Amino acid sequence: MRTHRSPLCSAAWYSMTVVELRAELRERGLKVSGKKAELIERLGGRSVAAPSVLSDASLAAAKSVGSAVTAVKWVGVHTGERDASGHLKQFKAAPAHFRPNLTPRQMLLKGMHGGIYFNPKGGKPGIRYPRSTYPKGIPGVSIDEFPPEWFTGVPVELFLSRRYSAAHNCYRVKSGLDQAGWESSGWINDVDPRGWTQWYFRFYMGRRLPDGEDERQIGRWSGVAGVKGRWKQNLIAKCLRDESTYDDVSVSPVVRQTLVHWAYELCEADFHVGAKRVKTHGASYLPREQLTDVFKKTRDDTPSLSSASSFAAAAASATAAAAAASSAADRAQRAQRRAQSEEPGGIHR
Repeated sequence: MRTHRSPLCSAAWYSMTVVELRAELRERGLKVSGKKAELIERLGGRSVAAPSVLSDASLAAAKSVGSAVTAVKWVGVHTGERDASGHLKQFKAAPAHFRPNLTPRQMLLKGMHGGIYFNPKGGKPGIRYPRSTYPKGIPGVSIDEFPPEWFTGVPVELFLSRRYSAAHNCYRVKSGLDQAGWESSGWINDVDPRGWTQWYFRFYMGRRLPDGEDERQIGRWSGVAGVKGRWKQNLIAKCLRDESTYDDVSVSPVVRQTLVHWAYELCEADFHVGAKRVKTHGASYLPREQLTDVFKKTRDDTPSLSSASSFAAAAASATAAAAAASSAADRAQRAQRRAQSEEPGGIHR
């Protein structure tokens, strides 16, 4: 288990990516090979043995809010194993209901956030990290902390683009707010300055934060893509409304793209469970009048009280008729046996 260690060198160095550090070393005519801790030490900072995955983000947070994140725990990276329904198996030190079904690598391969997510200068600048103060972009945004195999074979434009492009998204549509929108909505914690997806990648790696931050982010996921998640139910309702299958990508590609950003893709098992709720409760952001046919079909398929009584009466009548027929058949067989016993040689005297 690893824990975050207090920085022993300038926070500015740790807020930079390995590429940026090497560029600085190159300008100084210094050796550019080695791990991040070695590069920092070469630049004049004191080395920190095996800096944690959290180093960049936590030090950026310390610079922004004046206090470092402490008591961070590490429980090991998720194995990627799934249950029978296709959801990821339960994460260590996490509630059982938190069950996304996309891994970080799957999210990268599909295409998300217009391709800008891991470029610290990607997209429009936000409010907390203005370019005048942070000319190199948002501190703590880098792919260096994650396993390189997550990015192997993923086109770089899907995660390191400078400008947002819907063509870099899985469903080729724009979805979600920009950095300023996230920040102004109060969704951003400085420890994960890019937001929920960055938090999820680190959570998947095994990082566990103190002070309720993980619970907050898991709660946000539940509200979007959990059992009663509003956007998951919204998509299910639209599939029912349009009489489409759960995987018909022509149904609400914007909502589907939103769900990809939350490590979720609608699956058949969830569709059937969610459909039952839609038929009784409707769905968020979808007027009930758009579901009139869905509700009507549900009523038509559900026997009314009077119909149920009629069905019960009919069933009782059929049962009585069957019993009577069986009794008549038994009587006929007995009569036949009696007739046979009275034939010549039939009765032994």
